[in-house]
Amino acid sequence: MCVLIHKPAGVAVPEPIIHSAALHNADGWGVMGHTASGETVLERHVDVDATRTIDFLRAHTDSELAIHLRRRTHGDVNACNAHPFEIEPGLYLMHNGSFALPIRNPAYSDTWHLVHDILRPLARRHRGLIADPAFLQLISAVAGPDNRLILFDAKRAKFHVVNRQIGVDHAGLWIGSLRWLDAGLFEAAAVGRAA
Repeated sequence: MCVLIHKPAGVAVPEPIIHSAALHNADGWGVMGHTASGETVLERHVDVDATRTIDFLRAHTDSELAIHLRRRTHGDVNACNAHPFEIEPGLYLMHNGSFALPIRNPAYSDTWHLVHDILRPLARRHRGLIADPAFLQLISAVAGPDNRLILFDAKRAKFHVVNRQIGVDHAGLWIGSLRWLDAGLFEAAAVGRAA
C-alpha cells in the first residue's frame, strides 16, 4: 500500500507527514494537479527524497495537488510504476491499495495493469466515460473498501476522489490511508483538538 494525499490550493502539507511517508514508501513519488494560474503539474520520480518532496510542495502551496508515495506491492521499482499514470491525454490516475487483477507482466504494478488493460481501452472507446459520475460510482463499488483512487482531469482542472469516505481528513488534507504513516503524528493532533 502507498500514501495518497489530496492537497487543496492554499493548504500546506505538514513536513512530518512527508518525512514519515518517505520513510515507509520509498519506491517512487509523484504529483499531479494544477497551479493557481491553471498550469498543469505532473511529476514522477523513482527516488524518494523527503527534503526534495517538501521543497517541491512548499513551492506549490497555492497549487491543488494529489501526491503519491509508492510502497511496492507488485511490479518493479522504476519510472513505469511511479504515479501518476496517464489514462488518456489530459486524464491521470493515482491509486492507493491493491487490485486483484490478472498480472500479465510481473514487471508492472497492479495499477499499471488497471490503467493499460482496463481504463485506457475504455476511455478510448467511450470518450468522457471515466469522468462520468455513474462510472465513478461503479469504480468505487468495484474497488471495494481497500482501494482509493484520485483521477485528475487536467483539461478541466478537476479532481475525482474515488472512495473518499475511506480516507481521513487531516489538517485540510485528504489522506487515503494512515497505515504507513507515523500514528503519533495524528494522535498529537487529536490531543490538540481535545484540549
